[in-house]
Amino acid sequence: MILVESHEGDDHLAPVRTELERRGHDVVVLDSGRYPLTTGVTVAYDDGDEPGLAVTVDGKEHDLTGCRAAWWRRPLPYTLDPVVTDPAAQAFALTECDEGLRGLRALLPAVWVNDPDADTRASHKAYQLREARRAGLATPRTVMTNDPDRARAFVTAHGPGRTVYKSFLAQASAWRETRVLRPAEVDLLDAVRHAPVIFQEYVPGDVDLRVTVVGDTVHAAAIHSARTAYALDFRLELDTVPMEPYTLPTPVQDALLRLMRRLGLVYGAIDLRVRPDGEHVFFEVNPSGQWLFVEERTGLPLTRTFVDVLAGLDRAPDGCVTCEQNRTSPPGG
Repeated sequence: MILVESHEGDDHLAPVRTELERRGHDVVVLDSGRYPLTTGVTVAYDDGDEPGLAVTVDGKEHDLTGCRAAWWRRPLPYTLDPVVTDPAAQAFALTECDEGLRGLRALLPAVWVNDPDADTRASHKAYQLREARRAGLATPRTVMTNDPDRARAFVTAHGPGRTVYKSFLAQASAWRETRVLRPAEVDLLDAVRHAPVIFQEYVPGDVDLRVTVVGDTVHAAAIHSARTAYALDFRLELDTVPMEPYTLPTPVQDALLRLMRRLGLVYGAIDLRVRPDGEHVFFEVNPSGQWLFVEERTGLPLTRTFVDVLAGLDRAPDGCVTCEQNRTSPPGG
């Protein structure tokens, strides 16, 4: 059995679930946005050493004690019953719900893609940049700060036209593209006191890379951002930017795999840029990043590769699952 934490609005869920079921795998989708309102989570200790684990979805209980693979995809905030209106009661109920679901996850006898705790830790830009450098990857000079003096010092060192700034998270409700700091914006740096900002040296280059890593398989795509109206951030023209498969130099591919092991990730979508001199510069890794837009434009078999990994974990004997857990879990391995 394969457990998937996602929701029906996730466009990556349907093709993965369809292919897994076509191959004969039992897939259970746990939508945390329906928990606890219409979804049940149960951990039961009877006479044995091991607890019983179950989720109830749409009135049907699914036994998870034999679950071997789990996909941490796009969990949503919990939904309480509308009758719970008191703020203190809501806070208490949400905390209890979180403990209940986290307890189930911790007991699940499965290899996670990705482990939720490792996924959360690896999502932090400050942490992944350090691990990327330790893995042997080139990264831009960077400062993340809400101190206006530190921000001004960084901009002065690199120049306003050679400094980019961006947000930590891409939020649908407050989305911000990566921008070059203009001279006229230097006087606005005092505003960082309200919330930290990521400042980086501008990395020149005409080709961005989206590298999708699943287990030990690496698929790279070249994104010709220089051919768009806004070369700094290809996401603004995602439907039209030219893309094609790309062959990574072996040392770069090896460094990316080392990074994934250091972060404890099985899956990651990695962004790099190729400098004019050929150096590959790491920008970030998204542990739950999208891949369908790359697959549709390049023909790279990303969904099949992802399904292969989940299917392999679901069929693995106990010893192999244990080995896989040991291989992917340590954050600093």
